[in-house]
Amino acid sequence: MLVAGRYINRELSMVFLVVVTVLLVVAVGGRFLGYLQEAALGKFTTDNLVTIMSLRLPEFLQLLLPFSLFLSLLLTLGRLHADQEFAILQSGGTGPARLLRWLAIPVLAVSIVVGYFSVVLTPLNNLELAEFFVQQRLSQEFETLTPGMFHTYDQGHRVTYAEAISDDKKELGVVFMAEQRDDGVNVTVWAEKGSQFVDPVTGSRFLHLQNGKRYEGKVGDRDYRVVEFKTLSQRLEIDEAVAEKLDIEAVATLRLLENPAASAIAEFHWRIGIPLFTIIAAVMAVGLSRVKPRQGRFARLVPGLSLLVAYYLALIFNKNALVTGFWPLALGLWVVHGAFLLAGVFFIYRTMRPARG
Repeated sequence: MLVAGRYINRELSMVFLVVVTVLLVVAVGGRFLGYLQEAALGKFTTDNLVTIMSLRLPEFLQLLLPFSLFLSLLLTLGRLHADQEFAILQSGGTGPARLLRWLAIPVLAVSIVVGYFSVVLTPLNNLELAEFFVQQRLSQEFETLTPGMFHTYDQGHRVTYAEAISDDKKELGVVFMAEQRDDGVNVTVWAEKGSQFVDPVTGSRFLHLQNGKRYEGKVGDRDYRVVEFKTLSQRLEIDEAVAEKLDIEAVATLRLLENPAASAIAEFHWRIGIPLFTIIAAVMAVGLSRVKPRQGRFARLVPGLSLLVAYYLALIFNKNALVTGFWPLALGLWVVHGAFLLAGVFFIYRTMRPARG
């Protein structure tokens, strides 16, 4: 029987590698195109695409690996059922318990990798990615500017134009900037030249303009303020919403336990729930993999994948319910995990009954 276990695990490993590769190419390729479009709009430079994708890769994998394992188990065990190989194993005394023991090593290995990603590596990368985007946002108005073109930021509330730009992206010639604030005040600045510099003490980034005018006021009002200046320095600040967007996702897992906020508790349950999601998905795949004698190995693919997606969406809804206070924090995501684990056990129990042709 050890030979049979190695045979199943070897085929499972090959199918798993193929499924992971296909899903990773599709997911990463699609996200890469999205980032490429954002780079074309001036949100960041194309040189940083590799850095962004490498930092996002663990987050992609922690979701792709459970789905890949689930699909691989359905395809592998489904073929054994379709080719009547599993019937031969059953005649030799192989039941669901023994099959689960054979699959325990690959399933636990994938779960450990997923757990490392969700608990350790992804939060670290999210923190680095958040800091990276902050720095990009502060410098993008210079590094992504194209001479003679208008560039919009903050969803169209700010416009920047430069007639000429130096090769090192530090010096601007004939600068025009317009901004509409939340209170309705419009600020327009024109200057002969501009440059950026970083304070060596504080690390803050400043915009330094020379020989220009600054207009401030509301459209239709007569109290417009017009200021002529020889030099004008302004600190470049990032939108608070951008700086805090990845706050919870970037916090170390152990530090989440020190935060009593509902969002922190929900994030903690989510991180420890991803490897558990992987194990329960594998249990469900074993129970769903049996096909009827005249069906192919792909017969259970669509219903099985639909059930797994329902499981994943239920976790997302449960997490949102924790954040909004609709669901008790003490229950976490355990009710959803428990319900689908029972479903997986039921499916395995059903495989013990004789199949109907």
